[in-house]
Amino acid sequence: MKQFLSTIMIFSLLGVFAMANSEKPAIDIDVPSTLEKATFGLGCFWGSEAVFGGTRGIYKTSVGYAGGTKENPSYFSLGDHTEVVQIEFDPSEITYEALLEVFWSSHNAYIDYKRQYMSIILYHNADQRDVAEEFIALKESERDMKSATEISQIVEFYRAEDYHLKFYLQRDRGLLNDLLGFYGDIFELDSSTAAARLNSLLAGKGDRDLMRAEYISYGLQEGNLQKVSRMLE
Repeated sequence: MKQFLSTIMIFSLLGVFAMANSEKPAIDIDVPSTLEKATFGLGCFWGSEAVFGGTRGIYKTSVGYAGGTKENPSYFSLGDHTEVVQIEFDPSEITYEALLEVFWSSHNAYIDYKRQYMSIILYHNADQRDVAEEFIALKESERDMKSATEISQIVEFYRAEDYHLKFYLQRDRGLLNDLLGFYGDIFELDSSTAAARLNSLLAGKGDRDLMRAEYISYGLQEGNLQKVSRMLE
């Protein structure tokens, strides 16, 4: 009897664990625990997020405001902040220097845009600062031209308003609603890897080979799985 009860308890615990896991898309459960942050400004943050969200080794993306001194900025009261994308990446899969290459190739760093859309690297530690300074110096020497990119330490990241988060995904109600079935609202969904990938795909960005290998783990219903499959053809 004791052995029978123990077996029942084990299966009950396994059932609870399985239910907990089913509360998120599979890709959002299997996220490395050693993620690091990086923050970049390279124009309008809608497109910036889409570029990074479909990159191998990047698991989380969010858009917001940083680089200035105004407390609690908003889109219509930005102060001296810049639109930025903040990402969380696995350094064993993608290096910070490789992230800088994505940053550099995704905008024209030689144009001096207004502060809202300026080219900026906000480093999170001394190692990122050193790599960024060396990277920019090399790019400038290759072209023999001074870039407009600013390198500064991140002080605080203010996440943007709800209507900016995963902008392209929010425009596809079918895919969005599938993911909202796992998450309470767009703020919770914002940290989802599945959301980052789909937002990138819907913007026409990202690594197609990566998404072809992953998309069945995005937590989508059958009809939307087929839709994404066609988009990836």
